[in-house]
Amino acid sequence: MIDGFTIIDGHAHTYMDDLAERIITSFTALHMMEPSPSIGKGTYDDLAGSMRNNSLDMTVTANFGPVKAVDRINAWTLDESKRRGCIIPLVSVYPGMSADALEALVAKGAKGIKMHNGIQEYDACDPGLDDVYEVCSRLKLPVTLHCGEVSRHHLNDLTDEPHMEDAVRTHPDVRFVITHLAGGDPDTVFHLASRYRNIIFDTSIAFTGEHCIHRIHDDFWEDDSDAAEAFRKVGCDRVAFGSDYPYGNPISDVRRILSMDLTDEEKSLILGRNTLRLYGMD
Repeated sequence: MIDGFTIIDGHAHTYMDDLAERIITSFTALHMMEPSPSIGKGTYDDLAGSMRNNSLDMTVTANFGPVKAVDRINAWTLDESKRRGCIIPLVSVYPGMSADALEALVAKGAKGIKMHNGIQEYDACDPGLDDVYEVCSRLKLPVTLHCGEVSRHHLNDLTDEPHMEDAVRTHPDVRFVITHLAGGDPDTVFHLASRYRNIIFDTSIAFTGEHCIHRIHDDFWEDDSDAAEAFRKVGCDRVAFGSDYPYGNPISDVRRILSMDLTDEEKSLILGRNTLRLYGMD
């Protein structure tokens, strides 16, 4: 808690201890990042230390991996979150995953779904995900979608806005988190927000005050007054703080939000209450 505000980082990634350094090195090279000195180590122990040092109350881990490794990553994520207690764990899915398999993960503590369609290489509207979406609708599991390009490296078009909009439009009973402020494009944010009530936007990378990526079109969010006005236009009840740890620095973004010309109510929503409500923990 900082200045009386509950702080929930709505977007972070962790990796197994023996793989973390290699994965972060690979990601920073692939996405042409320029890591700042504050980049994390990507392990649960490092995340826990960052949370203690920066007075964060909880963190959402949006872990994912290649389809062939998803089951192992999900089991590890849920085990670690149960052991630590201050983690809101998301699990990864793939086309063809059965309803029973997802329900078993929910029984073990999963609070939502993470899809990184660009890296995992499947469409968010793949018919093989029908069972997954049915469970998400029935159990009110939010789905977090990587949206847009946040670096100059274009993997494929699977995270482009039309694919994300198709998923949101065709599953109106599912709540979606659109990450990185829709890749940092304010027009896309306003377009989606005006048409769909089943979405919330997270601030990760696009909003961060520390540049670790050669970004392509999100200079709009650099100006505090523009960002505050945009949050109000979308609705501060539909914006959630996320850092993208280990690539982003949580406390840097928290301090920026606290310094913005927003009411305490608006700051409270963005910094934690929206995320708690999203995952049924309010």
